[in-house]
Amino acid sequence: MSAISRVEESYSPPRQGRGLLPRLSSRHVQLQLWAYAFLLPMVLLLVAFKFWPMFQAFKLSLYAYDLVTPPRFVGFANYTLLLGDPKFIRSIGITLYFMFGTCIPLWLLSLGLAVVFNRAMPGRGMIRLAYFIPTIMPTVVYGTVWRFLYHPYGIVNLGLTSIGLPPLDWLTSSTWVIPAFILSTEWRLVPYFMIVFLAGLQNIPEDLKEAAAIDGASPRQSFWHITLPLLQPTILLVVIVSLIMMSRSFTNAYVMTGGGPNGASTVLGLYIYEAAFTQFRMGVASAASMMLLAGTMLLTGLQLWLFKDRRAT
Repeated sequence: MSAISRVEESYSPPRQGRGLLPRLSSRHVQLQLWAYAFLLPMVLLLVAFKFWPMFQAFKLSLYAYDLVTPPRFVGFANYTLLLGDPKFIRSIGITLYFMFGTCIPLWLLSLGLAVVFNRAMPGRGMIRLAYFIPTIMPTVVYGTVWRFLYHPYGIVNLGLTSIGLPPLDWLTSSTWVIPAFILSTEWRLVPYFMIVFLAGLQNIPEDLKEAAAIDGASPRQSFWHITLPLLQPTILLVVIVSLIMMSRSFTNAYVMTGGGPNGASTVLGLYIYEAAFTQFRMGVASAASMMLLAGTMLLTGLQLWLFKDRRAT
């Protein structure tokens, strides 16, 4: 017998796996199963506390329900009622005013502070901590504090009069109540998004900036042509998260003004609350919340499309 034939007889090819159990025995598949096992509790929590309540809210929006009488199916009548309700339309306008009036300065201020605090300076860590402290204040507490600050004889008006400006009726004037909300929100959220931008800036390699400086680029040119393009994922995150947070605003209006004066601060979140727990129109409140969800998803999708189109160009 030749050596080749002896080798052929001694070699037996591996058996092909048959059925499900041999495939599950591979290490790669086992690792995937472990990954899914670790993700399963979070998925169950999302289904139980996020998606199922959303489905129930949509279902309730198709009914007329006042917490006393049994629910009565009305189809999309609640949505039609909302579209003809001047208070609802006004609350949408107030919400948009608050959203963009807050978010545009928020983006600029938080990015500017992040650029400043990304540079080396004495006591940089302590200064960052001092700026971040307002963010950890409970929402109701900060709303109550600012309600006292906006008092006609509060610190804000004292500051205005000290520089020769007249005091303002911050929370009792239809003109100034939303700017008052915007100012207090900037104080609380600019440090939070500053930290987010700061994390994005610290992930940009310094080698690129040094190479640009060697090529003769000024700091401004380096910022526009290197920092901002590489910071686009962080900018997208900040834009989406901040707009969603502002669209769901409720605490400022509830704690500081209760929607006044004359409904001038009734944002959409407060409108939903009043429809549900003051007027006991649960179906209308659910329909309004579904419209808020749809508007938020549409706005988020538009932002993703715009940033994707910008990256493509």
